[in-house]
Amino acid sequence: MIKILHRFFYAWLFLTRLPAPPLPKATKEDWGRIAPYFTLIGFILGFILYFFGKVLIPYKIPFMFSALLVLLVWVLLTGGLHMDGLMDTFDGIGCQDKNRKLEAMKDSRVGAFGAMGGIFVILFKLIALCTILLNKLFFIIVISLALSRLIAVYSFTFLSKNKDSGVSSSLLLSGIKKPEDLLVNLVFLIVISFLFISFGHLKFFYFFFILICFFLCLIWTYWLNNHFKGHTGDTFGALIELSEVTVLSLGVILKNYL
Repeated sequence: MIKILHRFFYAWLFLTRLPAPPLPKATKEDWGRIAPYFTLIGFILGFILYFFGKVLIPYKIPFMFSALLVLLVWVLLTGGLHMDGLMDTFDGIGCQDKNRKLEAMKDSRVGAFGAMGGIFVILFKLIALCTILLNKLFFIIVISLALSRLIAVYSFTFLSKNKDSGVSSSLLLSGIKKPEDLLVNLVFLIVISFLFISFGHLKFFYFFFILICFFLCLIWTYWLNNHFKGHTGDTFGALIELSEVTVLSLGVILKNYL
């Protein structure tokens, strides 16, 4: 039980910038066993944003400013970790030389493609959050954080890892290859979503919404895997960001059904 709690908090420290209790130094095996908790942590982060968004509503703050505040808290919770991976990935996509794509991603300087990718993702999130807050569709935010982490686990379970992705990502992600880890994440997604939709008196169309989002996000993971000949730590972050944007955007498009 203690080991499970330790690994949960190792995952917590990896995916968030929130504090955790004192922990022993993590081993390679510990880092390889953090995957089962990704979706659960996504739900926790999502519910923090959910309640923060609901708190803002009674104060009649302009929705655009409220959306900006929610996005600010979102970035503070994750420390912009995944955004860094997204920008590096877009720099790699923008590199015309196929042999230098990983080199471009490892460059500490942000290139034009990385900057544009980051700006567009932030704009998509901001505009989507404004519509979500206006229509009080807060659970879409929760789903975006939970489902994006599940998709990341899926990608490292079933898809290849780029052999030149670097020592740190190889160390961290070497153990994320167990189908049972993905199963645990799926159980968290289904059970928590069912409980919240049932007791929150939300429309059951949310279940179809989650399923549609899942398959759309799979397109991102297979495309990134094919483009870079395997996933890296950076594409891991990019996948999470792109999946979040996909869920938020689809929620806006289908808002009349939710």
